[in-house]
Amino acid sequence: MGRAPRWVGALLKIRNRIVGLFGLKSAELELTGQNKIGGFPVIDHDGERVLLGFDDKHLDFRIIVTVEPEGAGHQHVSLTTLVNRHNLFGRIYILVVTPFHKLIVKTFLKRFAASKGLSRRSA
Repeated sequence: MGRAPRWVGALLKIRNRIVGLFGLKSAELELTGQNKIGGFPVIDHDGERVLLGFDDKHLDFRIIVTVEPEGAGHQHVSLTTLVNRHNLFGRIYILVVTPFHKLIVKTFLKRFAASKGLSRRSA
């Protein structure tokens, strides 16, 4: 997927500064091999799925990326986000970041499809 667009990096820097004031974990967009993808630790993986995520004071966060065969030579890639909010701050945090999260996910999936010469069905 290459590098993230600059606007994503800028948003992440703002997010890290704000959450740092509350003692929460910072996040980095990086591909660091098999134990981390996009700054998220790989919890589990098999031939079709990768489970990423971490636990923090305000919420537990999981990302499931699934790749399924779809017809001759095609694949369907889906991304599911699961969040367990622990407190009011977790609820407020996810309310604020969800619109940005959706935009970032759509951008990355669109870029991935374009790099592979694929058409995007839906996000």
